Amino acid sequence: MVLYAGMIVFGLRTVRTEGHHMSPVVGVALVFACFAGWSVVDRANTVAELGRHLSVALFQLALIASLVLFVFRRHHRPGPELILAAISVYLLLGAFFAACFTAMELSVPGSFTDLAAPEAAIDWSLLMYFGFVTLATVGYGDVVPLTPWAQSLAALQAVTATLFLTTVIARLVGVYTVSSPGDEGNGDDLSL
Repeated sequence: MVLYAGMIVFGLRTVRTEGHHMSPVVGVALVFACFAGWSVVDRANTVAELGRHLSVALFQLALIASLVLFVFRRHHRPGPELILAAISVYLLLGAFFAACFTAMELSVPGSFTDLAAPEAAIDWSLLMYFGFVTLATVGYGDVVPLTPWAQSLAALQAVTATLFLTTVIARLVGVYTVSSPGDEGNGDDLSL
């Protein structure tokens, strides 16, 4: 959770310092805070839980979009911020899909199962684990999507993660090979 919080703080700092408009991200964060407060007060309310997970997914999606723009901007110079932004996007993808999986399980109970404990309820932490296992395309097979929508979402996550990794590696290689240490140009000749 410390790594997750640090990643979000870094992402927000990067988006803010790059001059992107923060109002959508802050707006979704406020909606999330309302649903989070509601779900703490009324723990048994499925609507509050669903709203909390959907609003955190939207918050993460807004942050992902801003960081992807930061990573793939043509005039960006190489540096640790570029690599940290790419890592943050990758980790946010895992957390975003985990929130989506949790919202799906809340909406359609039985969308996922834990083969080690098939009768046990599927909670957020187990779906966070499933999200990162799917992100890394490891596929241990202990948590399984059962419904067609859950299977499609898991497949979408695996494809998205693979495509993101291949394109971001190409971007980073391109930035670091085109820019030499003493290069004073603005980097506008980058092809990605």
